[in-house]
Amino acid sequence: MAITKAKLQKLEQKVKSQLLNKNLKPVPENWEDFVRLTTIRSGGQMLRFDPYEYQKILSRLMDLHNNIVVVKSRQLGTTQAIISKFLHDACLNAASSSVCFMRNGDDVGSLSRRLKQMLEGLNEYVARENDAVGYVKIRNLGDVYIKNSSKEGIRSLDSVTNQLYDESAFIANIDQIYAASSPSSALVGDKIKKIIVSTPSAKSGWYWDKLTADNGDLDVEEVCKAVACGELWKEIPGIYYWIDEAGVLKLVLHWTCHPVYSQRSDYLEYRQKQDGTDWETIQREYNLAFIDSAVSVFSSEIVRACAVGNYEETYDPDADYYAGLDTATTGNDYLVMPILKYKHGKLSLVHLYRKRQETNQYHLYQIGKVLDKYKVKKVGIEITGGVGQLYLEQLTNQFKNIEFEAIRTTGDSKPVMITNLQLALEKLLLDYPVKCPLVEELLSFRREGNKLEAAPGKHDDVVMGTAFAIAVSPLKLDAKRGIFNDVSTNW
Repeated sequence: MAITKAKLQKLEQKVKSQLLNKNLKPVPENWEDFVRLTTIRSGGQMLRFDPYEYQKILSRLMDLHNNIVVVKSRQLGTTQAIISKFLHDACLNAASSSVCFMRNGDDVGSLSRRLKQMLEGLNEYVARENDAVGYVKIRNLGDVYIKNSSKEGIRSLDSVTNQLYDESAFIANIDQIYAASSPSSALVGDKIKKIIVSTPSAKSGWYWDKLTADNGDLDVEEVCKAVACGELWKEIPGIYYWIDEAGVLKLVLHWTCHPVYSQRSDYLEYRQKQDGTDWETIQREYNLAFIDSAVSVFSSEIVRACAVGNYEETYDPDADYYAGLDTATTGNDYLVMPILKYKHGKLSLVHLYRKRQETNQYHLYQIGKVLDKYKVKKVGIEITGGVGQLYLEQLTNQFKNIEFEAIRTTGDSKPVMITNLQLALEKLLLDYPVKCPLVEELLSFRREGNKLEAAPGKHDDVVMGTAFAIAVSPLKLDAKRGIFNDVSTNW
């Protein structure tokens, strides 16, 4: 049987490594034999890493598939298992270079410590060349980087063979990190392993898109529910996987696959007591539930149900038009003015002016063209930041036939306007194009304590502009009854 060039190179590297480390024992080729040599912290003591069955399944799947997206319960040791695979590769292959992107600096420090703890059991097999936080280099062999998430990703590194994106649903700029990191693996070709991992969060964002893409008729939420209640599993309860239409492995790991946790029928109640958190958070972090109502303001189902409209380039003389102007206060903010068409008791977003990093005079000129085109009746302009006052004065002087209303966004007025928008969506009284930026902004709009705002790294300019437009439209909120009233039409 002929030996391939790749196998020959790997054999040469192994022989070279053995010669350079002639006083060390050979590293086991089998991952299970390897990890049993390592030490981990468990139950308040240092123990040998004896992998559970689901970790063995994860290891096997990593050997078979280069692109994996994982949705998991917390406290399963998933990251520990993945990093041990990267370490095993580094101890066998001098060309191995792995990178783990963590949510924050604390996670970097924690995983670095765990990686070094595992190495303490390998003193007779490999030698560590350095003692840096976030970087472990095995003497004459491979290395592992552990990085805090940053916009630059790993642009400066070459020939990265393994990448882990941990807790991806909670990293604001994860899409930029992923894109910036791709060039570092160009020389590795199709041998690169990319593993995207997270516990569930809201049904929006980069991680959600990766998890739900190319699944055909398969509904990820329904799969997670079926796995959580024990109706669906492969090999052992609590684990399920499939290969999507793009060849990506999708893997579900529920706490019932853990041999210790699965013995407790009250495990979720136990976790709630231990974690000291609310029940919805427990459902999300441990029971694979994609609910984020504690922070997510707009239901994803409703947002998508209303994304059935179209942009309209022509004026409809049988309709009335209203606008909301959210002015930019910093260089990265957008100046936004959605145009809402009011007809038959409903609103439709038919045009969106959305630009940034332009002069006020440029914006005023372009806004004027839009107001003329749609013969807008009334415009709500936010003046809270001060910049809006300039626009209000100049537009009022320029357009005598349009009514302008100054809007102040306060702790009292903002919730009312967001509630107006919320009810308009729930009653299907507002529609917009599916590719409108409003869709993504609604899905990432959150409630943090008493604050209503965009998720970190996201925008809410279109959300607020639309809320301002609704506030000056014929849709009015009857706070006592929690419904809308139309001043001109009885629905």
